[in-house]
Amino acid sequence: MQRMCKIIENRELCRDVYEMRLECPEIVQESKPGQFLHIKINKSADPLLRRPISISRIYRDTGCISIVYQCVGKGTEEMAALKQGEYIDVIGPLGNGFTLFQRKKSAVIGGGIGIAPLLEIVAELTDCDAYLGFRDNTFKLDEFASACKELHIATEDGSLGSRGNVTDIIKDIKKYEIVYACGPKAMLKRIKELCAEKNVKCFISIEERMGCGIGACLVCACKIKEGDAWHYKKVCTDGPVFEASEVDFDD
Repeated sequence: MQRMCKIIENRELCRDVYEMRLECPEIVQESKPGQFLHIKINKSADPLLRRPISISRIYRDTGCISIVYQCVGKGTEEMAALKQGEYIDVIGPLGNGFTLFQRKKSAVIGGGIGIAPLLEIVAELTDCDAYLGFRDNTFKLDEFASACKELHIATEDGSLGSRGNVTDIIKDIKKYEIVYACGPKAMLKRIKELCAEKNVKCFISIEERMGCGIGACLVCACKIKEGDAWHYKKVCTDGPVFEASEVDFDD
């Protein structure tokens, strides 16, 4: 569905990372963790394309959704300048989202801006640990800490938690029945390998550039295995969530 959504809050979390809270009760009713919104920054033709941004939190009691985004160009810089009370053009929720398993010991593993869609998972699950990796600046740690059982942090510069990558701090992945992950492709590839070695079911959210967001333009195609055959699927409609074992990261 397409709606003009009121901006309740738009604040900087750390350098170049922002959180926007939108009032969108109809979209909230249909949303689940792992889905995304397709956002038009302004009414002009520049920037032309909408921006796909993952849903971070779903506040069903207030009819609001939170998104976390990184300023990486003109479009997101314009987003960061939007003020409370303004309206923004939103299509969503889009994509398939995560299926949550309440009775299974779970972990979320995220890297950088990829931690954002994992926050709603730990908020909804009752037995979930979190492994989060950052380059240097961290964000949303208090919310993760209050929602998950255990919180493990890695930073590349060693300023907080362990020094290194998030995959370096996962010592016993076989104690989990389900893993949910989102982040850079190199991280997702390594998590796929770790889970395959210990026969742990893993679901990943893939971040790809998108054009239309509804499966028409084929910009976001990724290679997926079905049975003994490989096919290309569209991240925007068939994903962004896939079983890790299905995804070819070497394509």
